[in-house]
Amino acid sequence: MSISINNLSFAYSLRTVLKDISFSAESGQLLAVLGPNGVGKTTLFRCILGLQPHYEGEIQIDGVDAHTLNARELAHKIAYIPQTHGMAFGYSVEDMVLMGTTHNVSSISVPGKKEHEAASAALEKLQISHLTYQNFAKLSGGEQQLVLIARALAQNARTLLMDEPTASLDYGNQSLVLHQVRALADEGYTILLSTHNPQHALWYADCAVALMDGTVAAFGAPKEVVDARLIERLYGVTVRMVDTAQGPLISPVQTVLAR
Repeated sequence: MSISINNLSFAYSLRTVLKDISFSAESGQLLAVLGPNGVGKTTLFRCILGLQPHYEGEIQIDGVDAHTLNARELAHKIAYIPQTHGMAFGYSVEDMVLMGTTHNVSSISVPGKKEHEAASAALEKLQISHLTYQNFAKLSGGEQQLVLIARALAQNARTLLMDEPTASLDYGNQSLVLHQVRALADEGYTILLSTHNPQHALWYADCAVALMDGTVAAFGAPKEVVDARLIERLYGVTVRMVDTAQGPLISPVQTVLAR
């Protein structure tokens, strides 16, 4: 499964958010989407998901124009994983994952054997089957995020869009989630993951696209495009890149304030 964005532009009324965005990701690639708040990362995802259909340019999913796909067809190709969020109801983990299979059943049907098997397989893949009957709302942030990824896997789509999946997680849970995301890419999933941490791109991603002022500031292999100059341009932070055995490490430059 591949995804290709060609000259994508989008505006809310008179405010242009995206301008001539072009990049692509192939099967088995993890693409990190970088950029500060307000540059259009979420809008980009909403266009890909068909939630903002009035864009200019083209979005191709596995060679098919996304505009030609209805909601059910699109759900078979792309799954969305949001950040963890509070739940008003105490759904079980199994119920949460089964929600990913709803595009396979009619509005008046309930999940059957096939859907339950898909949910079980997704939980097994992420090694969280032991959580099946637990209350989703009472899980840790990292466990909740893995459940949301399992829900996407149960949808049986091969392209995954992840909107800052580690934003509310502690360091350990960030590593847990990103390790599983990397493993999914290695299995052949196409993954677009937005993150505020450019180090994630260097550690886990095959390629990175950086957005600035609604345009593409950089696109390519992380070790080639994520450098001190780009980070300062995106985030206004001076850093230096430290070479390590595991690859480049981003180190903020400390400044001493006058007293």
